[in-house]
Amino acid sequence: MRVSARKIKTLLLVFSIVIGCKSNYTKVTKTEQQEVSIEKVNNNPVIRHIRTADPSAHIWQDGKVWMYTSRDAEDAVNYNSMDGYRAFSSTDMVNWTDHGEVLHSKDIPWGVPGWMWAPTAIYKNNKYYLLYPHSVKGSKDDMRCGVAVSDVPEGPFKDIGWIAGVEGQWLDPCVFTDDDGKTYLYWGVREPKMALLKDNLLELAETPRSIAYGAKNFFEASYMHKYNGKYYYSYNAGLGGFYAMGDSPYGPFEYKGAINPKQRQDHHSIINYKGQDYFFYHWQGWNEGSKFRRNTCIEYLYYNEDGTIQEIYATKEGVQKIK
Repeated sequence: MRVSARKIKTLLLVFSIVIGCKSNYTKVTKTEQQEVSIEKVNNNPVIRHIRTADPSAHIWQDGKVWMYTSRDAEDAVNYNSMDGYRAFSSTDMVNWTDHGEVLHSKDIPWGVPGWMWAPTAIYKNNKYYLLYPHSVKGSKDDMRCGVAVSDVPEGPFKDIGWIAGVEGQWLDPCVFTDDDGKTYLYWGVREPKMALLKDNLLELAETPRSIAYGAKNFFEASYMHKYNGKYYYSYNAGLGGFYAMGDSPYGPFEYKGAINPKQRQDHHSIINYKGQDYFFYHWQGWNEGSKFRRNTCIEYLYYNEDGTIQEIYATKEGVQKIK
C-alpha cells in the first residue's frame, strides 16, 4: 500500500507531538523528583559545631524537644576528659538551639575535673533534674549518681548531692516516671540494676534488684520507655542496641533482639513527638569523628503490629524537618 507524501508528513507531525508531550512529562517528573530530593538533605549529625554524645531526649511543658548531652573534647584520647553537660531544644527536629553548658565538674564539690559521663533528665516536683554519673577520685570504679536541679529546662543546674546506694562503675543512669507518678532508676555496667526512687530523687525507696531481660549480653546504657501499655527495656550490648519487653517496670522482660545493631557505640533515648517516634543516639563515623569524638544523630523509629521495634540503621539523611 502506498502512502502519500502528505500522509507521511501528517504522521510525522503527530509522532513529533506525542514524543514532545512524553518528553515534557519526563522533564516534569524529573523536576518533581529533584524537588523531593532537595527536601531530603543530610541532617545527621544534628549537632556539628561541638562534639556531643549520650543524648537524653525529653518533651517538657513548653512543647519543645529538649536534649541533654555529654561533651567530648576535640583532642580527646579517652573519656576522662569529658566535662560539662549541654542543653539543646528544637520544635522541628532539625534546627536546634544550643543553650550552652548547664553543669560542669567545677560545680560539683564532691567530684574531680572531667569524668562527666552520660546524663539523664526528669521533670518532677515542678522542677527539672539532671541525674548523672561522676567520679569522686578519678576512677571508673568510684562513680556516684549525682543529682542537680533547676527551675527552668535550660539550666543552669545546681548539684544537690548523690543517690546513696548507687555506686560503682560508670553507671549510665536512666530515670523513668510511670503513669502513676512513680519514678524508677535504672543503672549498671555488665549487670543491670534498678530500683524505685523516693520523690526527692536523692534516695532509693527499696533495695536495688537485678533486671531479668531474657539474655546475657548487657554491657551498659540502660534505657526504659513505654508504648501502648508495654515497658521496653533497652541497652547497649557493646555491639549495638538491643531490647526486651515486659508488663511492668520491674520486668521480667522478654528478650526481642536488636534495635540498633550496627552502631557499636549506641547510647540511645526514644521519644514520640507530634505523632512520630524518634531514636536519638551518638555515632563516631561522620563529621571526622572517632571513638572519643562522637556526634549526636536521630533516626525515625517504627513499631510492628505486635509491638516489636523495627531495626534501626544509621543514616546520614536522618530525620527531616517538621513543617
